[in-house]
Amino acid sequence: MGAADERVTQLLERWLASVELHARYLALDDAAYARAQDWPKHQRPTRWVVELARTRLLEIRRLLADHQARGDAGFAEALELMAFLTNLLGSEHVERFIPLAQAAGPASETSAPRPPAKTTTARRAEPRAPAATRASRSPGTARRQATPAQSPAPPRPEPARTANDKVTATVIADAVRLVSWGREWPQIAGLIARLANRPPEAEVWKILRTHRAQIEATARRPRD
Repeated sequence: MGAADERVTQLLERWLASVELHARYLALDDAAYARAQDWPKHQRPTRWVVELARTRLLEIRRLLADHQARGDAGFAEALELMAFLTNLLGSEHVERFIPLAQAAGPASETSAPRPPAKTTTARRAEPRAPAATRASRSPGTARRQATPAQSPAPPRPEPARTANDKVTATVIADAVRLVSWGREWPQIAGLIARLANRPPEAEVWKILRTHRAQIEATARRPRD
């Protein structure tokens, strides 16, 4: 079994397990369904949608097994590529889909990030002149020896937004789709870099590392 066969098989099994959970959730009222999982925004799937999804998944799994038995690795690669292109080119923002359900139930709430520790800068105590010396100084002498206050530096202008922002947003969107499809984190940069109008793989990796928390939170997948 090739790598693509293994990935597609695991993805189908994960989808089938999710559909079976949705079949059990059909008996719940709307309030109980809302508490069953940490759902993304969507329209609750009806019975016929759940049954249709189960039928099609079983059919695809059967076809995949037939091609694997014949040693045809291209079928799994074609399925994987079509799923990627469909989400990348053809899909629009819709709410009518079957969200991925996990057997563990609602996702556990993560603790809020701790605020950064406050750092204090020690002030160096300036030596005070003896009392006799301070008394001998006249107001005029003190004014002449006072150092004029420096004017505050003008604020730095905010850097202008460049085309890099668009590239970063595109790479983040690609990564969210791949993570939601079950692709492993080490594979994502290479897949994105092979797409048209994407930066080199090294730059993709830099964007992914910087925005990993945002990507995984959007894809609703826990970190490895």
